[in-house]
Amino acid sequence: MNYYFITGTSSGIGKALVQELLKYPQQQIVGLSRSNKLHEEEFTHYVMDLSKPSEVEAFEFSALQDAKKIVLVNNSGTLGEVKYVGRQSNQNIQDTMQVNFTSAAILINKFIKAYQACNCEKLIVNISSGAATSAYDGWANYCSAKAALNMYTEAIAKEQEHADKPVKVYAIAPGVVDTLMQDQIRETSSEQFSQIAKFQDLKSNNQLYKAQDVARRLAEMIAAPHTIPSLISRIQL
Repeated sequence: MNYYFITGTSSGIGKALVQELLKYPQQQIVGLSRSNKLHEEEFTHYVMDLSKPSEVEAFEFSALQDAKKIVLVNNSGTLGEVKYVGRQSNQNIQDTMQVNFTSAAILINKFIKAYQACNCEKLIVNISSGAATSAYDGWANYCSAKAALNMYTEAIAKEQEHADKPVKVYAIAPGVVDTLMQDQIRETSSEQFSQIAKFQDLKSNNQLYKAQDVARRLAEMIAAPHTIPSLISRIQL
């Protein structure tokens, strides 16, 4: 049996990825998100608000005696308030960093602790962003959190080189995808985000990736990790 734990499954890439993975045989999927719109026999939803540390810390990965593959996908993300530093709330800084980095780091720590010794394939996929390596005004928290997630991925990969039963770990940027986050970006004031016209043009010119297409490629990469081009990579459709 292959087991998947995926955050942010209520919409966008996370929801589409569950739908893609359900097409594969011998799958059990656990979705971690605040709400759920999926009802399938092989899918279990666990209510979790990733902006709340107590809810993340309360989650425990269960023992999986029949596992052939165990996968954690840290997909959940939030842009937070698109505002310049000095104009945003302190709570926004905490919540944005919590969802995009700290909660993912805690889940990774729990995952490795639970499954390091398992004699099966183990994989962690962190959904990164082009914003991890390119600064955008108004996105300071999001850019920084995704950059931290990339570095966390690299550090874990170094650690796993010394493990007898290593966990594979990758950070994958999905490209610019037509999700609720893109809706938020296009509705932002140009005073808080100077590149808003670029993102509006991507939508009007039909240049955004579809969530289902990205999810299909992610599912293929998860099924065959040797096809992932590098530790930190980006989806090209």
